[in-house]
Amino acid sequence: MNSGNVLNYLFQVIAGRSMTPDEFGGFNALNSFTVILTAPVGIVPLIVARFTAGFALEGMGRVRGFFGKAVMITAATGVALGLGGLAVAPWLKDFLHLEAMAPLYLMLCMVTLSLVVPVPLGMLQGLQRFTGYGLAGAGNAAMRCVAALILLTWLSMGVTGAMFCGLVGYIFYAGIAFLFLKDIIPVRPEPLPHGFHREIGKYSLAMVVSSVVTMCLNNLDMVLVGHYLPGHEAGLYSLAAILGRIAFYGPSVLVSVLFAEAATAKASGERNNKSLWMSLGLTILLGGGFALLCLLASDMVVTKLWNEQYAAAAPLLPVISAAMAILATANVLFVYSQARGEFGFMWMQSLGVVLFAALVVYKHDSAIQVAYFLLAAVTLILAATMAWFLLKTHRSQAAA
Repeated sequence: MNSGNVLNYLFQVIAGRSMTPDEFGGFNALNSFTVILTAPVGIVPLIVARFTAGFALEGMGRVRGFFGKAVMITAATGVALGLGGLAVAPWLKDFLHLEAMAPLYLMLCMVTLSLVVPVPLGMLQGLQRFTGYGLAGAGNAAMRCVAALILLTWLSMGVTGAMFCGLVGYIFYAGIAFLFLKDIIPVRPEPLPHGFHREIGKYSLAMVVSSVVTMCLNNLDMVLVGHYLPGHEAGLYSLAAILGRIAFYGPSVLVSVLFAEAATAKASGERNNKSLWMSLGLTILLGGGFALLCLLASDMVVTKLWNEQYAAAAPLLPVISAAMAILATANVLFVYSQARGEFGFMWMQSLGVVLFAALVVYKHDSAIQVAYFLLAAVTLILAATMAWFLLKTHRSQAAA
């Protein structure tokens, strides 16, 4: 599963070496905006995984019925969202200082497809078919790299080529995910239980808010940097942010497994936090270990992966990687609580995002300043979320 993350970073290396700092900054600003725009889509695999885990205990007929309805709804929503995005495309082009509309049109195609793909992905996660789940992510990243070698290194297509690489990867992603679910297609669908639509509606609303806030924490910095800072400095920040996010995405496979286990435990009535504490410990070890490496050898990491034109990004890397390691730790608590239908942590998330955005809007003299603002915001979020979780757990145990 983690090979997909490795290949995603290889894609960024290829892109960074094939583009100027201005182009690289513009691409990552647009890419981060795409992630924020599709943040509500991030709830789809989690919702599908949570309810699939419960339906699987009742039989595959319920799973098949849920699968068919989810695909129809997300496909219709994706088309509507893509068409609606055409209205704001000219404004977004000016906001991110892009030179052409083609990258934006490619982004809208990705947004449309991104609503359908998470359905089979979440089904694989809920059924705990992690081989197919991992191969789908790895296949997506591998195709992006192959496309990057052709469109960026060979044809030098810049921002447009980089966005097209993402679309190619998404198509491949969908194909693998559906392939690993081919055995449930012939199953006769069974009707969903009474009251299901109300339950999934309430859960989805909470998940939308939580996922949007999490995506903002992980991407808003590059959007704001792309808007407020000069193109060259934004490119340096983008490179440091891409590398620093290894501390977040490296341990991310742990929460994929944790969510499925926590959802199954919730459906069966179990009260065991062992998988949570194990995931927290491994996340701190992996994310914190990478942040320590960045602190000790940031110059070497930047210049070896890219080249000397990005050397000025080295001081940013320790700060951003530390922030991402802290955010990865908090994310374990977010995901575990989401799987169990508990969303009190959203108040801490929202406060952190508002604080970070306000600080950057008020003062944005340099990229390192933005990085320290990000570190302060996620540290506050982790401390507040941990206090909330421990207090909630204590009250639950006392009541039991």
